[in-house]
Amino acid sequence: MSEGLSKILSIVLYVLLGVSALLGVLFYLDAISTDMIIYWCYTLFFLGAAAAIVLPLINLAKNPAGGKAALIGLIALVLVFVISYVIAGDEMLPKYEAFIDGPEDSKMVGMGLIAFYILSLGAIGAVVYSSVSKLIK
Repeated sequence: MSEGLSKILSIVLYVLLGVSALLGVLFYLDAISTDMIIYWCYTLFFLGAAAAIVLPLINLAKNPAGGKAALIGLIALVLVFVISYVIAGDEMLPKYEAFIDGPEDSKMVGMGLIAFYILSLGAIGAVVYSSVSKLIK
C-alpha cells in the first residue's frame, strides 16, 4: 500500500473512531436516541463492506499475479461448501421442528456445520504445519 493511501486511511480511521466515541458519550448522556446509534452502526457496516470489496479489487488491479492465489483460495472455499452441501442430510428430529422449518433448512444447517468442521480442521492443520516447519528450519 502506498504511503499516501496509508496516511489517508489512518486519518479516516481516527475520524470514524472519534465520531463513534462522541456518539457513545452522547448516548450515555441521553442526548441522542438509540436510533442514531443504530444508523451509525449501519453506516460503519456498509463502509466496512465497501472497503472489503473495493480495496482488494484495487490491489488486484495493481498486482494481477497475486489474483491467482486469491482465486485458488476462493475456489477452494466454494468447493468446501459444495462438498458440505452434498454430504449434509435433510432428516429432521421432532425436537428440532420448533427451530427448523423443513428439510431444506435442515440440509443448510448441516452444510454449515460440516463446512465449519472442515475449515476448523484446515485451520488447525495450518497452525500445526507452520509450527512444525519452523522447528525443522
